[in-house]
Amino acid sequence: MHFKRFFKFKPNNNSLFIIFNDKKVLFDLEEKTFIFDEAYLNFENYDLEIIGIAEDEGKNIYAVDVTSSNFNYKEQGYKSLIDYDLRFILTSLSNNEINLIGRANQLLHWIKSNKYCGYCGSAKKFNDEEQALFCDCNKIMIYPSISPCVLALIQNGNQILLARNALFPEGLFSALAGFIEVSETAEETIEREIFEEVRLKVKNIKYFGSQSWPFPSQLMLAYTCEFDSGEIEVDGQEIVEAKWFDLNNLPNTPPNSTLSGRLINSCILDR
Repeated sequence: MHFKRFFKFKPNNNSLFIIFNDKKVLFDLEEKTFIFDEAYLNFENYDLEIIGIAEDEGKNIYAVDVTSSNFNYKEQGYKSLIDYDLRFILTSLSNNEINLIGRANQLLHWIKSNKYCGYCGSAKKFNDEEQALFCDCNKIMIYPSISPCVLALIQNGNQILLARNALFPEGLFSALAGFIEVSETAEETIEREIFEEVRLKVKNIKYFGSQSWPFPSQLMLAYTCEFDSGEIEVDGQEIVEAKWFDLNNLPNTPPNSTLSGRLINSCILDR
């Protein structure tokens, strides 16, 4: 599969679609797929939010948002169509599928949020060579933006610190996380975020891995670190609970399809 960005589209029954409707992604229960063959789809028209995201074995793959159209699930060649929350479906997909569906969501967000020039207000155009949006008034190329975030798992002997974000359901805990600020390194962000959220200081920060996270355009960078000093004091706004957990008695944590889940599980495997 070759990732690329393009807008050229001509109905020819030789394209594949990843379809979003009201911030949810379509899935066919019978075929067990979120990638749909154009030959079995019935679009009322193609005047939709649509962007080419990849090419695979001679077929173009498009992301399309049908929220504002009359796309009828019952009028399609796929007979068991439902829509899933994107966060839910990610828990059951492979890494390659997560990358593809995440790319679809991120590039749709890109074209929706960059329709008009911030300098003159004109509609932006697409440059095929650069695969970027631009305006004639300044020729500045606008590429998909990515927001880097860090995940930080603090280790203290046979314990790790896990926290519950205010948006998490009761009982779900994960590693601490935060966005990288302008002029910061990832390591500086970890030190700042940990101190802001739980008032602890850490040392021996080590890189673990990364994952694209399409909500809407984040790049997660995971690190482990060691407890240095301090007493847990949650900020009470973003973080409502934070505790030291023994590796033999962990609470409910994110699944292994997420970087945070793999980061937490790596500590168990490394014992």
